[in-house]
Amino acid sequence: MLDRIDLYGGLELTPAEMPQFLTELDVLLGNAQNFGERDVIRAVRELAERCRDDEDTRLAFIGD
Repeated sequence: MLDRIDLYGGLELTPAEMPQFLTELDVLLGNAQNFGERDVIRAVRELAERCRDDEDTRLAFIGD
């Protein structure tokens, strides 16, 4: 999932994709180098959990 994020394009993930995305975020969190990185990953993880639990939501990444 993380490989699908495009810095210049957009990506929308559905609740069905959240279990895999959350697993990948956990790996990323384990490799975070500092508190700032951990805080950002935790914030994204919280949004992903909300998306997983509500079938009407989507998690969207919008590139530059």
